[in-house]
Amino acid sequence: MSGVTALKIISFSIEDVPAGDKDLILCLGFYDGLHLGHQKLIKAALKEGGPVGVMTFDVAPAVLLGKKENFSLTSTFDKADILEDMGVKYLYLMHFDVQTLKVTKDEFIQRVLKPLNPKKIYVGEDYKFGLLAEGDARYLKQFFDVVVIPLEKIDYAKISSKKIREFVENGEMEKAQSYLGRPYRICGLVIEGERKGKKLGFPTANLELEYPYVFPKEGVYIGYAHSLRRKKKALISVGTHPTINQLLKPIIEVHIIDFNENIYGKVLSVDFVSYIRPIIQFPEIEDLRKQIAKDEEVAKNTLK
Repeated sequence: MSGVTALKIISFSIEDVPAGDKDLILCLGFYDGLHLGHQKLIKAALKEGGPVGVMTFDVAPAVLLGKKENFSLTSTFDKADILEDMGVKYLYLMHFDVQTLKVTKDEFIQRVLKPLNPKKIYVGEDYKFGLLAEGDARYLKQFFDVVVIPLEKIDYAKISSKKIREFVENGEMEKAQSYLGRPYRICGLVIEGERKGKKLGFPTANLELEYPYVFPKEGVYIGYAHSLRRKKKALISVGTHPTINQLLKPIIEVHIIDFNENIYGKVLSVDFVSYIRPIIQFPEIEDLRKQIAKDEEVAKNTLK
């Protein structure tokens, strides 16, 4: 993290809302992905000169409701890293559960926003809150000094977390990056695998995800791996490796190019840059090895 401001994460529930900084500039929203639209809003708030806080939930409502298992573009820790680099002072992390779903727009104002007592609130023009999303920016203006930031667009299309999820699920990583302002990133713990990659001459790190990230389309990608404070070129496989011991569910395996260190038990961050090919079942193991060698050359020659 290189931000000039040390971010303070404040976790709370609706039963125990903290008092806010007396000059608090508060940004409201879920901010999944912290895409260019979100960044535009937060940067506008930062120009106020006062301490900026971003308030979000600890879990996506869609995940809580069981609508989607793999839903999130950014984990809480991902958000914290990005916000600190931007210069945000507070990350207000509100616990979200079934009871929170029932909170009306007026209860949210009285029980959450009034105790935080922000000097000014920043929201996007499509911001909604409270039971059945009945609250909006216009309603908030009856109680607070509210700045509404217009939606950010690319080629006349609204930049949205929903659209970025679609890009990732379709393997369209360049499009996802154009909306995010950075490559799509997944973080996970490196766990022991079957070491089949090492026998092929291309050792891989198997990622165990501890957050419900949006899962990319199955296939082989080129990108970057961040480990031990270093950024390295990488091949990323999302699939069931059908040539060797096919799995029932896809996993993420990362071959870090020109890297030969033990990182079991370490957290690995992986940036997806481009989809290069589908997962193929090869007739022979040697055919797979030759293809991976070709994939590695693509990564070496394409990535900077």
